[in-house]
Amino acid sequence: MRPRPTPPSPSAPLALGSWAVGLAALVVYLGLTPSVPGGKDGAEFALVLATNGLAHPTGYPLHTLLGGAFVRALHAMGADWSWAANAWSALGGAVAVGALHALTVRLLATRGNVAHAGAIALLPAGAFALNAVWTTETTLAEVNSWHVAWVMGAALVALGAGRAFMVRDTPNARVHAWTLAWGVTLGAGAAHHTSAVLYAVPLTVTLLVLAQRAGRSLPGFVGLALLGAMLPLSSLSHVFAHAARPDAVAQWPALEPGLRGVLDHLTGAQYRGFLGRFAPHPFQLQLLVREILPWLVPGVLAALALLRQRGDAVRAALAVATLAQVAWAFAYGVPDPAPYFLPPLATGLALLTVVLTEGATVRRHARTVFAVASALVVVAAVHGMRIAEARRDSVEAFDARVVGMWNAIPDTTGFVVWDDDMAYRLRVLQSLGGSHPRLSIVQPRMLTYRPERARFVARHGFDPVADLAVPAAGSDETRS
Repeated sequence: MRPRPTPPSPSAPLALGSWAVGLAALVVYLGLTPSVPGGKDGAEFALVLATNGLAHPTGYPLHTLLGGAFVRALHAMGADWSWAANAWSALGGAVAVGALHALTVRLLATRGNVAHAGAIALLPAGAFALNAVWTTETTLAEVNSWHVAWVMGAALVALGAGRAFMVRDTPNARVHAWTLAWGVTLGAGAAHHTSAVLYAVPLTVTLLVLAQRAGRSLPGFVGLALLGAMLPLSSLSHVFAHAARPDAVAQWPALEPGLRGVLDHLTGAQYRGFLGRFAPHPFQLQLLVREILPWLVPGVLAALALLRQRGDAVRAALAVATLAQVAWAFAYGVPDPAPYFLPPLATGLALLTVVLTEGATVRRHARTVFAVASALVVVAAVHGMRIAEARRDSVEAFDARVVGMWNAIPDTTGFVVWDDDMAYRLRVLQSLGGSHPRLSIVQPRMLTYRPERARFVARHGFDPVADLAVPAAGSDETRS
């Protein structure tokens, strides 16, 4: 059998173009980054990254260890703790957008459509970069910008590995390098976000099939991949370490000591009750309809169209992963599901670009289609930029009110009760700012968890809910 010809690769200038796209995104995101923690989990992650603490399940240990080093380095150079934590998300967003551009270029190249690939790839990158849901994740301390960056990176590595596996005369050293790289990629996904499995499984299965077809050793593939995965998976020891130190400055209050508690934390056991329904907050539903679905629906249709074609196997696997992530996001009943639609939004836009460029009608009217698409992207970007600027100003104004209320409390011994996740903002002011050190900040719903309740009793000598009917931890009462 003759060796399969090597598919065309993007040139170095196209790769440099992707770096330039990522750098431009970073400049924009840093300009939109507030100097204070935002809502959602922003204050929690600011504290966790600054103190090498433990975040809510699944713990995100790789994110914490790498991000913590980044944040502490920026702080050592004079940056505020909160701004540095937000900047870590901005960097993740820039990596994701640059990689989305690179992914689109490579998807186009797999079909030999290299001409103008760099310019065409600006369309999905531009449509995604200033999406109103996405800029929340790239300007506030969250984990989702780096998760999307991982998805983009995983797709790129899978494309490179698939290309190496399909060519029979690829040197073994090169095949082994790609296999190790895929293992590291899988380990990084598992150590960062459990939903990485939705992309990891179809891409891994596809690479195994391609390796088998090319006569590669499957035990060797699996062994090398597992070896590569061990490096990022070693970060899971961070959760085990925190299980043994319950009084850390930033410690998820529901973490039970022992192996069972660690496994429950790593697998997000306390969130399983959300599975099997779709129950967004009304505001989130409006956000999805307005900002996500107009771009996501065409991407889903493109993924379905690619599955009906006989083409590149890795591209088909990416389409399957996109559909799986969409299905999972609709089946995860948290009040704020919008971020879970971001990975399929990004990959769907890349697949949509490929489908459109392969259409005969689009090819005949390429300039007109490109001009119209560019206009739509520019309008969407201006809209998204305005929302991001307004959000930054709103976050800073709200934080000023919180700081004002905190500073108005007498500097004495006492309790501050705030049953909201923004209670972490008070802990940031206390632990990182050094103010009101004798106050005890209490988030009542966390007392429904046995470890936090036990810690409270140990610190203060009494049980504040001893005579109350406390709902079971994780029940609907404690989630509301």
